[in-house]
Amino acid sequence: MTTMSLPPVAKSFYTHCKKCETDRYHTVLAHPTNTTAKIKCEVCAKTSTWKAQSSAAAKKRAATEAAGRSPRARNSHKEQWNTLCGADVKAEEHDYNLKKKFEANTVLKHPKFGRGFIRSTQTDKIEVVFEDEVKMLMHNRS
Repeated sequence: MTTMSLPPVAKSFYTHCKKCETDRYHTVLAHPTNTTAKIKCEVCAKTSTWKAQSSAAAKKRAATEAAGRSPRARNSHKEQWNTLCGADVKAEEHDYNLKKKFEANTVLKHPKFGRGFIRSTQTDKIEVVFEDEVKMLMHNRS
């Protein structure tokens, strides 16, 4: 069974970030073993360990993920964002701030992700539909 080669140190590659809960570019910091790399997310700066998988395991994982999500499901947030963007053209945009408390169905202006629409709220988290993706953001922090 052949294993995937490790990405070179100081180079970036695209993989899943557990903290951001989405795929992001990560920079390789070191190779602690022959099959692992210490990586750092370029967005949230979380460091983690990345394990090289065998090519058979990687293919199986990719096939499972592709089968589980239809093209419509993968683009549903874009459709929802376009619908909300057209309906809420005149709605007041609220600047995102961790300390502010937000309500559902509010238009949000984020400095990094742009215009978004709050789909749901929890005590300290909001689910926001942006043009590129759906994000969970913190709010109502003192």
